Amino acid sequence: MFLGALVCVVVLLGFLIFGGNGGYKYKLEFQTAGQIVSGNQILVGGHPIGTVDSVELNAKNLAEMEITVDQPLHQGSTAIIRKSSLSSVHNHYVSMSPGPDNLPLIPEGTTLGGDQTTTAVELDQVFDVFDEKTRKGWSNWIRGTAAIYAGEAAEGANKTFKYSGPAFSSTQRLMAELSDQDAGLDKFVKNTSGLVTTLAGESDSLTELVSNANTALGAIASENESLSLALQELPPTLRQANTTLVNLRFALDDLRPFVAATGRGADAGLAKFLRDDLRPVLVRAKPVFSDLATAASKPGANNDLNAVFDSLKPLHRVAEPSVDAVVGALDASQEDTAELRAYAPDVLDAFAKLGAISGNYDANGHYARGRQLASPLYQINGNSIDPNSGAVYGGLDFLTSIARCPGGSTQPIAGSNPFLDDGNLVGKCDPGQVPPP
Repeated sequence: MFLGALVCVVVLLGFLIFGGNGGYKYKLEFQTAGQIVSGNQILVGGHPIGTVDSVELNAKNLAEMEITVDQPLHQGSTAIIRKSSLSSVHNHYVSMSPGPDNLPLIPEGTTLGGDQTTTAVELDQVFDVFDEKTRKGWSNWIRGTAAIYAGEAAEGANKTFKYSGPAFSSTQRLMAELSDQDAGLDKFVKNTSGLVTTLAGESDSLTELVSNANTALGAIASENESLSLALQELPPTLRQANTTLVNLRFALDDLRPFVAATGRGADAGLAKFLRDDLRPVLVRAKPVFSDLATAASKPGANNDLNAVFDSLKPLHRVAEPSVDAVVGALDASQEDTAELRAYAPDVLDAFAKLGAISGNYDANGHYARGRQLASPLYQINGNSIDPNSGAVYGGLDFLTSIARCPGGSTQPIAGSNPFLDDGNLVGKCDPGQVPPP
């Protein structure tokens, strides 16, 4: 009986220890795996609560760890990769900071992202912060310290120990000052944390800013020749501007008497002009402007200029094709119009001098003189009929064609007529067709 009870107790303890649901499984995302491998521990306050099941690279190129812990996690939980000592490489572990118990539980299988995880900083990353010259200096310092302890540089060690006391004293005073500024340092750290958090939240904007700055700097670099020329021209420009400003100062000195005289003139007559002359005009003009305002915009429909302009809108759509056609016709006739423009004085002079034709008179009254012009194909020369040569025959002027230039209806005057429009009419009219002397 006792043996059976003992077996039951052992089975119950085994179930409590090895049974259950096998723990709670979650995923953690880190920037780098930080030397974590499968089997490393998950610690809370220095006590193990689980292990790392696997470490893989996910689709976002981040280290993704699957972990199993023996207690559920609440919202607000964070994780950080830590190491046992600076010289440690393989015995890294994940330190968890569970969220408050009054917050909701995190469902199993949830991934804690980059805002809830922190990757450990390796010792070589600290040294990578410094440039090559600084790292060389650290190396020389470490070697020198090693030489001192090895007894190979007693004189240097003595000098070092000589100045160590003042150095430690100064360091002590520095630490005391920092201790007195504890509240200020806390505020500085909090503000720095807030700044970094804000910058992290604006990472997309910062990335775009850097990209745009890169584009802007590239555009500036592509205009380096223009910038160089501008910089070369800038000193003479500044010197000229300085000279101009100096001259402007003297001009202002000369302008002050004019301004003073203008002020006296304004004091003497401007007030009287505004009061006695301009004010009555404005008073009489007030009803005019009031009527204009009413005509432009009066409450109601179809009773002011706004309504008139609104009614003209359909006319615009109708008239637009006609206007386009007129513009096209004017464009097409531009060359002919340019030629006819040169003949405008001849046409207008014909109407202006029409009355002068009958201006002569004798005992029989007014009479008009005329000259016959003909253009036959043939002319009579003695007893034969020959092709027309344009010669004067029987008092008639025979012209084979009429292609006179502007001003060609009167005897030519050198430099005056016929008019060839600066050579634009050459080949389009015959400057030789002028009346005989």
